[in-house]
Amino acid sequence: MPSKTKKIFLVGMLSLVTVSFSGCLGISTNSTGTAAQRNDSQGVFKTTDGGKTWAQKVSIDGQPEFMLDQVQTVSIAIDPDNTQILYLGTMGNGMYKTENGADSWHALGDQNGKFRNTASVYDIEVEQGNPSIVYAATLNDNRGVLMKTEDGGNSWTESYISTEPGKPIRRVQVDPVQKNIVYISTDQGGFLKSTDRGHSWQKIKWFQTGVRDFVVDYTNNKGIILMSHKGLYKTTDGGVDEEKSWQNLTPALTKFLNIRQATVEQITSLSIDNQNPLVIYITYDNFIFVSRDGGLTWDTLNTITPTLSSASNNVPEIKKIGLMNGTIYYGAGNALYRSDDKGVSWASFDIPILGDVKYTVSDPKDLNIIYVGALYVK
Repeated sequence: MPSKTKKIFLVGMLSLVTVSFSGCLGISTNSTGTAAQRNDSQGVFKTTDGGKTWAQKVSIDGQPEFMLDQVQTVSIAIDPDNTQILYLGTMGNGMYKTENGADSWHALGDQNGKFRNTASVYDIEVEQGNPSIVYAATLNDNRGVLMKTEDGGNSWTESYISTEPGKPIRRVQVDPVQKNIVYISTDQGGFLKSTDRGHSWQKIKWFQTGVRDFVVDYTNNKGIILMSHKGLYKTTDGGVDEEKSWQNLTPALTKFLNIRQATVEQITSLSIDNQNPLVIYITYDNFIFVSRDGGLTWDTLNTITPTLSSASNNVPEIKKIGLMNGTIYYGAGNALYRSDDKGVSWASFDIPILGDVKYTVSDPKDLNIIYVGALYVK
């Protein structure tokens, strides 16, 4: 794309930018078309020393008049083979990519004209060992669409399309054992599987409500834990029988949550320990709940998250935790929390943001490299 055309394209996107609770990145100019004042307390921040120091990473193509410090960001993924490459998914502003560890970003287009720059991108998955293949779970043209690229984001195809308008694809995961297998969950209630990298699909199970999150066992790909809007379910045989394969973990979880005046609908994320799949984590407000027996019983992890954020005076919600080799980390409020002993003790690190952390993601090769995103809503 010629530089003049590219600049016109980026300026045209400015009218699409809004601010909401869900993420952190934006582009802004003032009404005269000149560069707006940079917001130094918003957007993507990066640490290379485990949280001791932070640097803001919001530049688009190195041009100071274009900054990613207000666009709503809801997903981020790191290329597991080349961790200098990251993909960023936004709410209503398409997708961005960096190839230099977030020193600069560029908006991804589509040579096929299918992936809109107004799409919302809820989840991103890069295939390990074949990083040119990237999947994006989206709401694209008001339809839930799994977008797929085989050239690192230059051109895209529609791998799966939901039939009901306004119902996005929520999650996508490449099987950790067999890379040709891909799983997706939808707001229509579908949990589906492809064995040929998204060329064709088969139903595993349909739920009465949307499927918000799921995880596949890192060592035994027959083990899957799934969170719908109403319940928590588990299979150890890949879900081969839609009715008999799934264990309903909802009653035990509901009983535990009721004591804490919480409900399944309020759970924000689901994770499992990559070393022990019987250890399941869920997040709610500023709490982390843990099961160490595969979901039969639950306990509260003893974190040090405060009840109010010093930056926004709100409950510092934990959106999702990160897990790697026994280390647990998460962002909440304007701080990063890290435990190297599976939650027994914690260290906290201040992040120079005004507002709350909305996502955290760690470099899979170096846990000291962490990216966080923040957005302050007045």
